Amino acid sequence: MKMLLAALLMFCGLLISGMSSVGQAQDGADIEAMTNEQLAAQADSLHPAALYVLAARLLAEGRGQEAANWMYAGQLRYRFMLATRGETGTDDHILFSALSEQVGRPVNEHIAGDPDEWIAAMTWALEWDEATENELTSKTAHAAELAEVRGGLAQLIEKVDTSRAEIRKQRSEAGLENR
Repeated sequence: MKMLLAALLMFCGLLISGMSSVGQAQDGADIEAMTNEQLAAQADSLHPAALYVLAARLLAEGRGQEAANWMYAGQLRYRFMLATRGETGTDDHILFSALSEQVGRPVNEHIAGDPDEWIAAMTWALEWDEATENELTSKTAHAAELAEVRGGLAQLIEKVDTSRAEIRKQRSEAGLENR
């Protein structure tokens, strides 16, 4: 897991080095040098990729529930940002895809082992997003896009809740842990 985190940080650093809104916090701090607590405290002003970095760190530390909370918050913010831009093939779309695979997949493999924890992580992300300003993408100027993205996550919560037995069966067949 430490190698995955190191590779992810290096990949993100290379990919975002020319994109100051991603690689730097609003006050110019380097994301890689920030502590987990600093990332969480400044999450409203950071590029959503920073939330994936936080999630990867937390998963590497064995803090799976917190990792899932932040990964879903990052995913929600990232999908919202991309929905307002509408362009495909941009650096942000590429980075989102890479983060979804390199961070999202292992976080989901962990959190889906307990549907209650999975639902709790997605619910936490929706509540955090609702209560927290978004300094990168205006929630009021893009209310329709935000509602659509939030609705997608709410639908996933409902699907997980109604598919518990099927999820457990599929995980068992795939050799994944059910908790």
